[in-house]
Amino acid sequence: MALQINPLSKHLGVEVSGIDLSKPLDPETVEIIYKAFVNNVILVFRDQMLDHHQFLAAAKNFGEPIPRHGKDRLVPDCPLVSYVTNQIKQDDGSPKIYGAFWHTDHSFQPEPPKATLLNSVTLPDSGGDTYFANTRAAYDALSDDMRERINGLKAVHFYQDRREPPSEEERKREAKATSDNVTDGVTHPVARTHPDTGHKAIYINPLRVKRFVGMAPEDCVQLIEDLAEHATQPQFVHRYTWRQGDVIMWDNRQALHKATKDYDLSQPRLLHRLILKGDRPS
Repeated sequence: MALQINPLSKHLGVEVSGIDLSKPLDPETVEIIYKAFVNNVILVFRDQMLDHHQFLAAAKNFGEPIPRHGKDRLVPDCPLVSYVTNQIKQDDGSPKIYGAFWHTDHSFQPEPPKATLLNSVTLPDSGGDTYFANTRAAYDALSDDMRERINGLKAVHFYQDRREPPSEEERKREAKATSDNVTDGVTHPVARTHPDTGHKAIYINPLRVKRFVGMAPEDCVQLIEDLAEHATQPQFVHRYTWRQGDVIMWDNRQALHKATKDYDLSQPRLLHRLILKGDRPS
């Protein structure tokens, strides 16, 4: 079957068919697929029955795999591959669900990963979908006043070992305490320019951003909420339903994503995960 690239939804994404990721890809094919990736934010490859070594080899077509933050949930004989699972329990015995709130991966690092890849290994009978938001389209749809407000604005991203966004009171307290001291965080532009296309996107992470440089705490809280709410409106969002053997790759430079918990959590859900090296946002 010849290479085909078809729209996944009217909001974002394409489905790539005619490709077997367990086999080497020629440079021309890689170039075509990568162009589709940066233009459409997410790629889906169906029916890819890969072991974790094949998954790693496939990812190398599109960038340099790098270690994830933290040493837990790594595949033992292939530590560049980690796993996403609902089989890790919290203290009360309930499943620990990761990524259930809008975010972009590893934004607290000076050079966040350009892309994340997931490969479905074990899925529940139904549910467990993933939401994606196109923050490039969201930037284009900003009012002139808001676009002018965020162009040149810097957000301070911190690592927080939390599973949900901080409350409004927490944000105000943290923003006031840190003032303009960024020693414990990194700054990234709120309007991020894509290095491959030159397009701008809203680069915001409600899980990691505490404040904006030079802005009063109460204004920071409101702007974080306004931008997150704007970027995740239905016209920018696609709800992705997993199938066995799916590989999906999304562009962290122009997307937000979140997992869902609307399924039987007693049924195992396991995905392999990789991230690709990025550059410092500009």
